[in-house]
Amino acid sequence: MNEASLRRVLVEIFRLAYVRRLVDLFGGNASARLSDDEVLITPTSMPKILIKPQSIVKMRLDGTVVSGGKPSSEWRMHVSIYRVRDDVKFILHTHPPNILALTQAGYRIDLSLSEATSYIGEVAEVPYLKPGSAELADAVGRALSRGNVTAVILRNHGLVTVGSTPYEALNRAEVLEDLAYITLMTKLLGR
Repeated sequence: MNEASLRRVLVEIFRLAYVRRLVDLFGGNASARLSDDEVLITPTSMPKILIKPQSIVKMRLDGTVVSGGKPSSEWRMHVSIYRVRDDVKFILHTHPPNILALTQAGYRIDLSLSEATSYIGEVAEVPYLKPGSAELADAVGRALSRGNVTAVILRNHGLVTVGSTPYEALNRAEVLEDLAYITLMTKLLGR
């Protein structure tokens, strides 16, 4: 995809994540690899439904903003992932309520409930670390450095999913959120 197409698809994916209730109005972020050294990332402090293709920030993997406004406060995490995984083309960071509730209660998502493993791969987890921090970026980068990991649960914070397409990253977030809901309901019903 060219840059204009990537900008449009980032806007579309993020709106779908908002509609699906994976992010709130100001929460979450998404990015796309533009080249070996450049990425496109959603801006900070902008209502997700108002993001337009021209709102997307272009930056280098060294953190330098090439064009656009201020990148998401989680830009370090995105850059860290792109540095360790050449196969990752898209990253979606969401705050799915069922995943947060499940992990807060001390449970893990039951991946055996469906064909989820064919969509997901391996799910890693990192402890709570301050959002936007270098420590969080390093922890998520390490978790995703294993090539079979496609999702990382950030305890008391959210979820990061990666993919070779934006739809793959979004689908992984949706599937995991649905499985978290099913797991919660199963625990609630005592099964």
